[in-house]
Amino acid sequence: MPDNDPMNGEAWREIPDGEYDWRETLQPERPYIHDYSRTLTYKLYLAEPVSTLDASHVYMTFEDALETIRDIDAMTKGLPKIAYLVGWQYYGHDSKYPAWGEANEALKRPQDKTALDSLLWVMEEGFKYNTSVSLHINIQDAYKDSPLWDEYVREDLFAKNADGSIMEGGFWGCQQAYIVSYKREWDTGYLKRRIDNLCRMLPLQKAGTIHIDAMHCMADPGHGYSIEDVQKVRCQMVRYWRDLGIDVTSEFLYYETPDWRARQEHLVGLQPLAYHFSQNLEDYIARPASLICGGNSSKRFKEGISEKMGALFGESFDIESVRRGKDWKANFLRDFCRTDVRFFWLNRLERRYAVVDKKGINAYFGGGVVTSLDGSITKNGVPVQTGEYLALPAVYRGEGSYLLYGICAGEYEIDMSRAYGLPGDQAFDAAPLTTEGVGEEKRSMKLKDGILRVTLDEGQALIADVL
Repeated sequence: MPDNDPMNGEAWREIPDGEYDWRETLQPERPYIHDYSRTLTYKLYLAEPVSTLDASHVYMTFEDALETIRDIDAMTKGLPKIAYLVGWQYYGHDSKYPAWGEANEALKRPQDKTALDSLLWVMEEGFKYNTSVSLHINIQDAYKDSPLWDEYVREDLFAKNADGSIMEGGFWGCQQAYIVSYKREWDTGYLKRRIDNLCRMLPLQKAGTIHIDAMHCMADPGHGYSIEDVQKVRCQMVRYWRDLGIDVTSEFLYYETPDWRARQEHLVGLQPLAYHFSQNLEDYIARPASLICGGNSSKRFKEGISEKMGALFGESFDIESVRRGKDWKANFLRDFCRTDVRFFWLNRLERRYAVVDKKGINAYFGGGVVTSLDGSITKNGVPVQTGEYLALPAVYRGEGSYLLYGICAGEYEIDMSRAYGLPGDQAFDAAPLTTEGVGEEKRSMKLKDGILRVTLDEGQALIADVL
């Protein structure tokens, strides 16, 4: 068992299988280990199998991963971060599921004896850069080249069609995936064993989080299980991870109703973050970001208003994966400034109501903040994000810190006194925010009658701290 496994014996079988009613408290069932509404969360895409399925195509070694983590921390000082490693196992992304038992040797550091040593190293070193390093895994998929394939066939752990044949999933990484039966694997104890073994191998409880890819549910007619039976097991499984001190994030807010009924998500209050996030307008108003948040917002599976609501309520930028390339740091910094800074600020504000009319949709927050579908923001009537610039609180750095960013080059006048209640002659120290972090060279800025006059180049970022 993991050292702090609270489920010795058969107690795990008594984990509740029902959905959690978040409406009563607007809080998760239990406090999340991390506050994802205030944490930068991203994936690092390390490797994938080559077409022959016997080697890795490497994009980033474990050593490269730590360098990337260090670079991201330099650009985002003050923010706690989570990095999920994709392709850490066997030959890379989607390789040899349902097995999780081996680190990818192609990613090993030369000075380490094994790839597992290198993986343990990057998970521990990440904390030096304010980053909890964890894993991207998959619980549903299985492949015939997996070391667990024969055992799972023998123990009847695959979902089956009505004719008794093993249920096929998608075709990923040049190979056919098959579907593990959540309920069979849970009821037999194999799923618990799979989770426990991974926690023995790696310090996931110290990281406090894991990302489970494609955590869909489907009926298992060959075993007589309905989709509702399988959804109950998914709730138990997520709760078991949390019993171990580990949050589960995933791709979606999982609906799985044939008529796409409104707001039938099964994991709200159990799952803190979705990477492909879709909610209706009323969902955003009803659910605070501390309950559920995410990135890459879409209208997937949602009835009614079809616009992407992330423009109104904030979203993390496309956190599906960070891949190193020639301009990756510049692209990361641009997206962070234009998307995440507003996300972390808006997440701290009360969501009050929204107005829908012929002109569009506006969302109203506490503190006099109004957002629009075009991405613009006003505070106390002052434009603080437009199509040309933004001047937003960099709340992750502490009170009195602001990000000034040029979406377009220009000279801008911003009423900082009316927007943020600053004295009319407030002085600032301003430093450039670059791909290397906040620069040492500072220049003085001062409001005149409450107005900040600033010239910004396209893509230029300044951190202005009140004096």
